[in-house]
Amino acid sequence: MNTTVRQIALPAWVIIAITLLAGCQYDRHPQIPADAMMASEGDKELAFTAQHPGTVYVFNRNDDRMVYSGDMERGQTLVVDPDKDRITLDGRTVFEKGLSRGDTRRVFFKPSSHDERHVIVEERRETDR
Repeated sequence: MNTTVRQIALPAWVIIAITLLAGCQYDRHPQIPADAMMASEGDKELAFTAQHPGTVYVFNRNDDRMVYSGDMERGQTLVVDPDKDRITLDGRTVFEKGLSRGDTRRVFFKPSSHDERHVIVEERRETDR
């Protein structure tokens, strides 16, 4: 009887382990900051327009691969187009060759902090007394 239980339990555990491992897809790449917000997701063409300056990240969930990251200014549009196998920023190609059709990609965006963007320069003159 003990042998029969082992014969059934071993294949069951193997099936469970394979199912769990196959289902493990990462939500984001380790290079994507935790405070970056997901802006878009899908397996077809994706477009994202920045409302603030910041950094955009394109992540392929299927193979846990960072596809692209770069700075964006307010109003710029990033397009991820797997049919043309490229990523464009305001129509300019920033990534080419390597987008697999059918893969799920996620676009994350992290706005720049206001402290990094504004520098105030003040000129002071000493007055003669």
